[in-house]
Amino acid sequence: MSEPITAVLVRAAELTASGKPRRAIDLLRPALVANPLHPEAWCRLAAAHLDAGEPDQALTAAKRALVLDGDQAWAQRLAALALSELGRQTEAVIAARESVRRKPADWRCQVVLSEVLAADPHTRTEAVEAAHQATKLAPTEARAFQVLGDATLRARDWGTAEWAYRTALRLDPTDADVRANLATVQRKRGKGTVATPPTGEALAHAHALLWPALSRIAVLLTAGGLLLLLAGMPRPTSLLGWFSGLLVAACLVVALKLALFARRGTRRALFRLPRHHPKIAVIGGALALSVLLLAAWTLVLFLGATTMQPLVFGWLCALVGGGVLLLAGRRA
Repeated sequence: MSEPITAVLVRAAELTASGKPRRAIDLLRPALVANPLHPEAWCRLAAAHLDAGEPDQALTAAKRALVLDGDQAWAQRLAALALSELGRQTEAVIAARESVRRKPADWRCQVVLSEVLAADPHTRTEAVEAAHQATKLAPTEARAFQVLGDATLRARDWGTAEWAYRTALRLDPTDADVRANLATVQRKRGKGTVATPPTGEALAHAHALLWPALSRIAVLLTAGGLLLLLAGMPRPTSLLGWFSGLLVAACLVVALKLALFARRGTRRALFRLPRHHPKIAVIGGALALSVLLLAAWTLVLFLGATTMQPLVFGWLCALVGGGVLLLAGRRA
């Protein structure tokens, strides 16, 4: 063939992207006769067959690419999609997992994994996780958010699905399928039969508000607790109760300020955050226990006791919470 294989591949990709996969197939087949060991050409052919609704031929082409020294992750993605179209879900999941293993930082691999996992009700939670990972790897790709919307729609997470579809439309306003799916989600949310969870956007906003508040409380408890420990040795007096009471009040003011000034949707999301971020549950639990112990110590001081144990345990809880917070950074 006189036309260079590189030019053929570029033209085939353009034809497939413009909705003309049959012309891409007709262009690629003679090129592969002349270049049968070209793995990218086989991948392009598999992609064109998929777009043409021919999963059998797509799988055959993807298998040819897999035995050659090319982009194995791409070939595995194509094989996974073809196997899924053929109803061979177990094999499709294996191929999709292999593509992720080979290129874990490629958002397209995560997208395909989410798509094949979402077909099985038992793996839909993992499908949502894979789609979330795709959006993190490619925050400007509408396709990643569309797949997240599809996965959460199947999981009946209407809030996240709506947020994902809206994000996808903001990135690509011309996608009619996403617009139709968004309308479906909005109809389901309007039924009122299911308590809708906070959207991903609300969760992200709640995280941004909660993290500084936790940091301030951790600093108050660790620094203030240390000062109280030093001042209370060897025997605390009731006078320290006033200072520990002020410390408890300061922590409560920070928490109440966060709850009162957050918007309604964000306030709901604050209570859901520990489910999505287990480290926040650990930090919040440790700091809350520290405040309770400090409040108990304040009370027993006013009653005339001279023990230091509640303060010591409370300070240790604050250290644990502050330590996890420091190690986790903003990724909790």
